[in-house]
Amino acid sequence: MGRREDLREIDAALMRVGRIGRGRAATRLRSEVSGVELTNAAAGILGALHQSGPLRAAALAEAADTEPPLVSRELRGLEADGLVTVEPDPNDGRARIVALTPDGADAYERFRDAADRITAHAFRAWSDEDVALLRQLVHRVVTDFAATGRPD
Repeated sequence: MGRREDLREIDAALMRVGRIGRGRAATRLRSEVSGVELTNAAAGILGALHQSGPLRAAALAEAADTEPPLVSRELRGLEADGLVTVEPDPNDGRARIVALTPDGADAYERFRDAADRITAHAFRAWSDEDVALLRQLVHRVVTDFAATGRPD
């Protein structure tokens, strides 16, 4: 097999892994294992807030890599569930500041723990060395993809 075919297989495999990880079945499984009902978008929002702390809604959309209209819709549900607070920005009344509540932080931690357990289960037959090598290679893939510009 040539390099071009290898790269096509890699591209297809990366896209498949992404679809599996973002798919309804994976989200449902994480919800079942964690006991926390979250959409992928809601989990991304809680994760961004967990990592960054309170954010303006526009910055939150960027941090969660989600479109602003979807963030607005998800925030309504997350706020109604008591997982986030949404307050006017004291410096700009048109903007809103979103923050995790203690219940939101707990929900995110439980959901994240479930994802970690599912991943550990998926790789249970792999040696520690293979897992470490994959971690290194995946980080390299992310770095190289992030730095990729327009091809010649």
